[in-house]
Amino acid sequence: MKSIQSRLASGLLISLMLVFLILWLAVSSNLQRLSENYIASRLEHDIETLLTATSFKNNTLLINDQYINSIYQRPFSGHYYTIQHNDNLIRSRSLWDKNLTIPKSINNTYLKSVQQGPEKQLLLTITSRFNKQQQDIVISVAEDLTPIINDISRFKNYFTVISIIILVSLLLIQLVILRTGLRPLRKIHAELSELEKGTINELSTDVPSELESVVNEVNHLSLALYKRLKRSRDALSDLSHAIKKPLTLLQNFSDYNRQQLDKNSNNFLNNQIKSIQHITDRILKQARIAGSATHHTPFDINVDLPLLIKTITAMYPHKHIHVNLNIAEKLDINIDREDMFELLGNLLDNAWKWADKEITIHFSNTDKTDIIIEDDGPGANPESLNELSQRGVRLDESVNGYGFGLAISADIIKDYKGDIKFDRSDNLGGFKITIQLPFTA
Repeated sequence: MKSIQSRLASGLLISLMLVFLILWLAVSSNLQRLSENYIASRLEHDIETLLTATSFKNNTLLINDQYINSIYQRPFSGHYYTIQHNDNLIRSRSLWDKNLTIPKSINNTYLKSVQQGPEKQLLLTITSRFNKQQQDIVISVAEDLTPIINDISRFKNYFTVISIIILVSLLLIQLVILRTGLRPLRKIHAELSELEKGTINELSTDVPSELESVVNEVNHLSLALYKRLKRSRDALSDLSHAIKKPLTLLQNFSDYNRQQLDKNSNNFLNNQIKSIQHITDRILKQARIAGSATHHTPFDINVDLPLLIKTITAMYPHKHIHVNLNIAEKLDINIDREDMFELLGNLLDNAWKWADKEITIHFSNTDKTDIIIEDDGPGANPESLNELSQRGVRLDESVNGYGFGLAISADIIKDYKGDIKFDRSDNLGGFKITIQLPFTA
């Protein structure tokens, strides 16, 4: 779908073009009509002058040249007349040996017509019948329209150029007005991106009145989602603590009565307790995932990653792991802080668990955020790697120590429409995890 600015600009362009086309046609046609009317009015005056110059003597038509304009004396001047009395025809000297075409039916009104004259000129002719001294005469006066037509043509060209310049100027002015008018929408779009990243908590309400209701609804929805997520996480946290107490009691009961229970019953009870713990932890962690479309606080890699590494290092005090960090400059990961802690926490815990002496953590920015974690541990056998890749986000928790934490991580990555791959590290020889998250700054 086209943008609002494009649609408005297109509609404005079409409207202005139609307006200017109608204006051009109206001006051109009216100018032609007004010019012809002006010439016709002048020819009518010339007819009246000729009528005054005529007289009769013994039924003979006479013309007093003193009343005749000298332009009618110059051959092919573009101004012509004829005066007809019975079979007697008097022509202006400008016609030379040519004649004007006289309409057959003529009354006492002025009859206007267009005809071709000497030198193939386009003539506007006015003809009328008069009765003077009880004699009927027909007077026709004509004028060449070519100069007027040429002037009108030049005016049309000039008017067309001026119209195009005005049209382009109006379009540019309207584009500036549109861009200025749509600036609040671009501001809201930018703020929505900031809201998604978590750098702001709500949209600015300093917007035109037409957008106030939309902004208020977005702010209300964002706040409602944030409160709902917070309540959900708080409730799940409470539920997690509530479940741990009976599980602990069951575990203590199993340990205390280890001697009274047979080996199979004891193993069965311990396995069920561990299974409940794993399932509960996984469901609770999955439910706490904020996801990519909610209000959240972003993960600050320069502050949060060192804190996470320090925490996991404290969990394995008997290990002396050297961590190689390779982080691209200006890397800003648009993912919820809690989700990123959960994701990296599971993956780094898995790496620390199996690493011998070294772990590499790599962050890079292309069109996506690339995360690579490698260790120098034993790694997974080809069958397990194949099984991990095939199962994708539905990992089997029984896979030789790589199941539960990777399953939680894969669920988070899936929710953010990312991708995860498992392989053997070429650099360190152990396990390698490659993650792509399509949310970079």
